[in-house]
Amino acid sequence: MTGPQMLDPNTDEEVATAPLARLRTAGIRCLPWRDSAGTYVRVPLADGAEVTFSGTAADRGARRGHDVSTHHPVREHDSWQASLNDIDGGCDELYDSHAQSLPYEEDTAALVAAILACAREHGGSDHTSDSDD
Repeated sequence: MTGPQMLDPNTDEEVATAPLARLRTAGIRCLPWRDSAGTYVRVPLADGAEVTFSGTAADRGARRGHDVSTHHPVREHDSWQASLNDIDGGCDELYDSHAQSLPYEEDTAALVAAILACAREHGGSDHTSDSDD
């Protein structure tokens, strides 16, 4: 058995490629999403809760994190953030690596592990709500 594909930290591949592949391989449903807050990924859970995650791009000069999304290239990755949104409208931080300065692969592995652990606690992934777009 081989481990997850390692991405070159200088690649132009989108940051979401690796976590989406790893989560989907684990049977976790991931829905790309866009709203006024930007682009992120929704992970619906079996009990009605939902995980959302996005990343931030590295600072560029005086501009801090010019891109909070899932669409910047791996070479610009700075951090991941994930939240657990419960069915009552509450929101709790699930993962935030902003202050940790982790390499992309390590950061992505930790993000995926946090989402998988949360999914297990909430009965797994919901494969019945909202269509995949």
